[in-house]
Amino acid sequence: MVLKPPKLKSTSHIRIIAPASAPNLKSLTAGVTRLKKLGFKVTLGENIRKTKQIGYLSAPDIDRARELNSAFLDDSVDAIFCARGGFGSLRILPLIDYDIIKDHPKIFLGYSDITALHIAFNKKTDLISFHGPMPGVDFENITPEIINNMIEVLSGETLDLSKQINRIIGTVVEGKVSGISAGTNFSLFASLFGTEYQIKGHNRILFLEDVSTSISDIDRYLSELWLSKVLYRVKALLFGDFTQIPEEQVPTPSLQEIIYYYFNKMKKPTMYGLPFGHGSDQMTIPLNAEMKISTIEPSITLLDNVVD
Repeated sequence: MVLKPPKLKSTSHIRIIAPASAPNLKSLTAGVTRLKKLGFKVTLGENIRKTKQIGYLSAPDIDRARELNSAFLDDSVDAIFCARGGFGSLRILPLIDYDIIKDHPKIFLGYSDITALHIAFNKKTDLISFHGPMPGVDFENITPEIINNMIEVLSGETLDLSKQINRIIGTVVEGKVSGISAGTNFSLFASLFGTEYQIKGHNRILFLEDVSTSISDIDRYLSELWLSKVLYRVKALLFGDFTQIPEEQVPTPSLQEIIYYYFNKMKKPTMYGLPFGHGSDQMTIPLNAEMKISTIEPSITLLDNVVD
């Protein structure tokens, strides 16, 4: 049975943690300031201010896992926001106490490298978690509308995610379908193949995005999904922003051509160019949530409340 976290309230206590890389403190300050102006109580995890950084990691693995476990265990905390992504979430998956998460479900928000945590939580605890803007990365520049959309989703005030679609969306295969959301960072999703955390794909609406990933790597990831039969099991594919794509020395197809190659023959509803990922726009997307999508409008609608 799906595990729903308690809804965000106007006076909720938000704990910001750094389970992957260390945030830029100036950017994080801007994020904390915006959250406090909205009325939220904000506290920081134990690793953010301490000088425990090791290379691209905010702290040693055991410390990052402890910070995450402690945030879930603390009953004064209502929601957990990740300061940023970066690197390192994969390394702490075996160190997480998933029973704590089951016993103390909370809103958990982040994207990019945080995808590994979303997938593990969805698989191990059945918790609904949230892809969305992070206070140490996005809050300095995103519009009030994006923040308001985030709050509407986290507070359970809307089932319609379509209002967050603020651009023309490309369609590869038309259709309408219902399923359970999963995603979102393609590199992290692919990195969990062959592990106990792997999502099998059955009945899934798959959201995918990435940054600094080459076209040939994207092609390789899609080949892996195809050869492993995952693409045969998913219900629909929704592609977000793929940014900072490296130039290659040999002629390569476009991202749209790669997507068309795989999904035109799969005959599953497929859209690309949705406003989520590492671009300037950032949808808030509940993961492990029942939803229906249509390529006609386009539309994305939750079938049930994702918070209690």
